[in-house]
Amino acid sequence: MRITLIALCLLLAAATKLQAQDYIFGPSVSYQYQKGSVLKTGVYYASSINTKHILKLDATVNFTWIQKKHTIIPELAATYYTDIYILGAFARTEFTPYTISPKVGLSILTLIELDFGYGFPISDKKDFRPIKGFTTSLRFNIPINSLLL
Repeated sequence: MRITLIALCLLLAAATKLQAQDYIFGPSVSYQYQKGSVLKTGVYYASSINTKHILKLDATVNFTWIQKKHTIIPELAATYYTDIYILGAFARTEFTPYTISPKVGLSILTLIELDFGYGFPISDKKDFRPIKGFTTSLRFNIPINSLLL
């Protein structure tokens, strides 16, 4: 119970800081499933476009173990949030050397995100099955500058 209250207080404090700041940045960690499991870690920068909309840019490294093979895949992404209050919708596009994946999802204060989409193949990775098809992700964004203020 105590941990839940502390987590709720941190979420509310971060939400208050986000509305008071023009930007937030920090690390992100996520799990994605797309023809196999992918652990993603990276950094993000989010800035308010106006009072109700936010644009976030990510640079991520994907660690995957598809077909009993480990590989690292770089990724860039852009996310557009609409009307972020407690729960908000977003549209996201992820770019890797092998796929473009448009996604839609729900976000809690831009800190926790659940999304669904489809990866369209650009090219194939040598000795690796194509990385394409339906995808879903659970992402955690940690706003360092909001927590430090």
